[in-house]
Amino acid sequence: MISVITVCYNEEEHINSTIRSVFDQSYTDFEYIIKDGGSVDGTLIKVKRWEKVFESKGIKFTVISAADKGIYDAMNTAVLSAEGEFINFMNGGDCFASAGTLEKIFKDKDHRGADLIYGDTVEEEFGELHYFRKCPELIKERMPFSHQSVFVRRELLLKYPFRMKYPIAADYDFLLTLYEKGCTFKDSNTVVAKVTKDGKSSLRLKDTYLESLALRKEHGIAVPEGAALKLKTLWLDIKQFGMDHFPDGLKYMIRKVQRKMRGQKRYYT
Repeated sequence: MISVITVCYNEEEHINSTIRSVFDQSYTDFEYIIKDGGSVDGTLIKVKRWEKVFESKGIKFTVISAADKGIYDAMNTAVLSAEGEFINFMNGGDCFASAGTLEKIFKDKDHRGADLIYGDTVEEEFGELHYFRKCPELIKERMPFSHQSVFVRRELLLKYPFRMKYPIAADYDFLLTLYEKGCTFKDSNTVVAKVTKDGKSSLRLKDTYLESLALRKEHGIAVPEGAALKLKTLWLDIKQFGMDHFPDGLKYMIRKVQRKMRGQKRYYT
């Protein structure tokens, strides 16, 4: 059985699309857990409306609503209630890429040798979809794949919970830990999730970068220092200014050039 977990807080506008993408899965051997951080908008009202709908499909539906210390604390809390062999975090505002996602990955598949199964994620920005640059071979340099595309064994999430000392990049810290422990990563070769480019780590560029440097250094990985670090942070400040103040048309053209330079491919539904 799989556990799909959605962590949310004041996601009234987007929570239905996330839940709908979970409910629509053709593969039904999973449970669904929603960990709400004590929303004060209409999030919980919308969540509760789905309870009997999931039960009618034979899917266990659990809602936990309580204040927490942030997204990773909420994720750790939800794991304690999970019963699935593998766990996926499809948080508020994110969606499964298609109704057949779980079936493609788990129906009649043997994953006994895998500790973590990952796939592709597509990012929605300016009305277009592009692949997240999946690069497990560069895990020491950057996030190798998005956490929305990951299914990890529950026992590992219990053994190595997300460390809240990294409020932006604890998922990257977790993946580095599994890598160092020799865990087996398996590519599902499946587009798992669709996300929007407005997440915390997407918007706070310098904070995200500096936190990733700190955790990489803790893991014994060499990081830029001195002049190289100053140059990088200066560039990030300039990029952040553009994201915050440039008109959308100009930002779109800049992002188009960046994607071409990175080889980031367009995704067509």
